This record gives sequence, C-alpha cells and structure tokens, in this order.
Amino acid sequence: MSLRSDWPCWEIMKCEPAQAKKCPAYHSSRSCWEAIRELDVCSFNICKDCLVYVTKQRDSIFSKEEILSIMCQKGIDVTGHTRCPGFRAVGDGA
Repeated sequence: MSLRSDWPCWEIMKCEPAQAKKCPAYHSSRSCWEAIRELDVCSFNICKDCLVYVTKQRDSIFSKEEILSIMCQKGIDVTGHTRCPGFRAVGDGA
C-alpha cells in the first residue's frame, strides 16, 4: 500500500480545485509548510500537527499503516479506493 508521499498537499487533503489554486503552496515548488513558513513564521506550529507534514517526514514516529489509519479516520483516502475501507457513515449500522 503506497502512501503516495510524492502527492502534493492539496491532493492528500482533497482540497477543492478552486480552493487549492488560491493556496500559496499550490504555486510553489517547495513543500506546503515551507511556503507557509515564508508567509507567517508562527503558522509553522500548525504545520507540525498537519497530516501532510507528518506523512512526508522521513523520521516520522508513525508507521505508514498508522498514518493511513489516521487519514482514513479523517475521511482522507490516499489509497485510491473510492471510499476509505474503514469509513462508516452515520447510520450505517455496521
């Protein structure tokens, strides 16, 4: 199962295309947290808790499986499935 760490942040976070195009990271060749840090150094504290940042760190304390599980629970699917396998809508009864 690939984590697709080469995906840009807007694909990992499933941003709407119109919203992604407004983001400074969309127009940058650098990682999103580097682009944000340049605009507002205090914002980097938010980035350290972001799934994109955690996903792309080589020395992450989380395994790929743990990161995928966290993303799945948040409704973010990077596995290519049409619906995250662990996702259950309210009222599914499962």
